[in-house]
Amino acid sequence: MRDQPSLESRRLAERNALCFMLFRIFFNCRFYYPVFTILFLDFGLTLKEFAALNALWAVTIVLLEVPSGAMADQFGRRRLVIVSAVLMVLEMACLLFMPRGGGAFTFWVFALNRVLSGAAEACASGADEALTYDSLPVEGREMAWQKIQARLLRWSPAGFIVASVVGAVTYDAPRMTAIVRALGMDVTLSSAVTMRIPLALCLMTAAAALVTACRFRPAPTEPKKQALDATSLAAAFREVLATGRWIMHSPAVLVLLMTGLLCDSFLRLFYSVASQFYRVLQIPAEWYGWIGAAGALLGLATAGLLERTARAFQASGLYHLVAALVVTGLWGLAHPVAWWGLWAVVPLWLGMRALHYSLTLHLNQVISSERRATALSFRGMSMNLAYGAMMQLFGLQTAWMAGRLGAGVDAQTVFAAVATWWPWAFAASYATLLAWVALRYGKPLTLLLQDARKS
Repeated sequence: MRDQPSLESRRLAERNALCFMLFRIFFNCRFYYPVFTILFLDFGLTLKEFAALNALWAVTIVLLEVPSGAMADQFGRRRLVIVSAVLMVLEMACLLFMPRGGGAFTFWVFALNRVLSGAAEACASGADEALTYDSLPVEGREMAWQKIQARLLRWSPAGFIVASVVGAVTYDAPRMTAIVRALGMDVTLSSAVTMRIPLALCLMTAAAALVTACRFRPAPTEPKKQALDATSLAAAFREVLATGRWIMHSPAVLVLLMTGLLCDSFLRLFYSVASQFYRVLQIPAEWYGWIGAAGALLGLATAGLLERTARAFQASGLYHLVAALVVTGLWGLAHPVAWWGLWAVVPLWLGMRALHYSLTLHLNQVISSERRATALSFRGMSMNLAYGAMMQLFGLQTAWMAGRLGAGVDAQTVFAAVATWWPWAFAASYATLLAWVALRYGKPLTLLLQDARKS
């Protein structure tokens, strides 16, 4: 009988670990990602409106991220994960059924989509991770979490490959017409139809994410759930303030967050405008999915290498490696050469994977269980605040550059011009961060993490 709790604990850990991986895959399996930028443009929006909408998405996350993390700690992490999946279903439904060419109405439907998407991201961020991490047995927890992250790095590419290839192919009207005619159907598909196929597929994965979210079970060490009333809400927001003060006085956590938001904002800028970069390289849209699939295969091939690198490198060196990958990729974006310029996406792909693998590993090592979801929500909030600012700067930069280049200039020319600024901006920002850490703490991140673990 004494072994029974241990057996139940292992089963709970295995169940939640599987749900965590499946939820992350379904939640992030977005079939419209390979055509993300051009989907907005083909619905009739401009690059400036695209930037503004993604800034709105980031602002929504910033406003809801930390309160949702505190609510997860107060009212139950499983509840917040389920809410995030419901919001994902709604965000995809409003785009799928939106009429094309609706003028100003189109912008406001996209705005609603961005708000719902941001709210979904905010509710999921931190809650699923905290729920799964605290489900693991205390003994060997860090090693078990590292293995889960490594498995997720191996599983995620499969979903991303399918989403990238299928999303790009189904978006392309001539390609889809050729496919259905090869199947014996005398049908000509218009772009107005095919551009909604990736959205319909996303609605299906949103439903799968919702089913998976409902299969999570609360962790035994999770804080006791409270009723949703004025007193408990006040307690949740007090926890937000307390966690914010704790972060400001925790050097390791603060430096990790600042490093993460800087690298992540430039990396996500690339991910947001990747399809526009491919147009600059004169690559047809039907290839975008295969490019994304190649990136996923690269991630699959390097998952084990990333795990070994994280063990071999000290923390400071690991983030310097990420910064080197980012600046190398941005330099490639700034010097595009038709087709050959695709090499630039490789270091950016690797940089994104290495950054988030390292952050989740190091942050969970130095955050206590009772405030884990709240503190991890600060990670999402800070990164999305930086991303929102970055998208606003991108919108302003493209508008200024378009005016400077003159009337009639196309979006590709404007994009190629603004990208020349990015490697220099990142290098200067990273150097400034390193100088601040050296002056403020007098020791590298590796020693700050060691100090945090001792305390």
